[in-house]
Amino acid sequence: MRLEAMRIAAALVLLVCAGTAAAQAVGLGMEDVPLRPSELKMLKRIEAVDPSFKYGDRVKRYFRTHPTTKNRIPLRVEVIADKVNGLYFGEYVSYSMLIDEPAGIVTYEYDAGTAHRGRGTVVVTPKDVVKTEYSCGKTSCMTRVERNGRVISERGG
Repeated sequence: MRLEAMRIAAALVLLVCAGTAAAQAVGLGMEDVPLRPSELKMLKRIEAVDPSFKYGDRVKRYFRTHPTTKNRIPLRVEVIADKVNGLYFGEYVSYSMLIDEPAGIVTYEYDAGTAHRGRGTVVVTPKDVVKTEYSCGKTSCMTRVERNGRVISERGG
């Protein structure tokens, strides 16, 4: 299911970025804009319990325009991370983050080379920030779950 969702997202990105007549015909669009205050507040809340949490200050908002009402229907919000000297945040060769602020969900993937790579999900509720991360190094992988910055489960091998 995840692979299919990634294929759909990739197709959407290709249509939007290409600026083709097909993209215009189905009302697809993308805008590069700053984070909304509510999105920034959610990311800051995550950062407060996990100081290693990194994010950019801009997003690419992908949307579809309703053919009748002309309202924008959100499809995807991708955080834009700055890349300096070929690295994101000075350590990652690849980094991606999606946010769904109304649902309180952040998903991310990173790769610092074969020595360190992973993916995770952060769920923000009124009381808790729960982070689940699967990461791998040179010789092993582990899954770690944290609630409000405290480890509640860790498995690896």
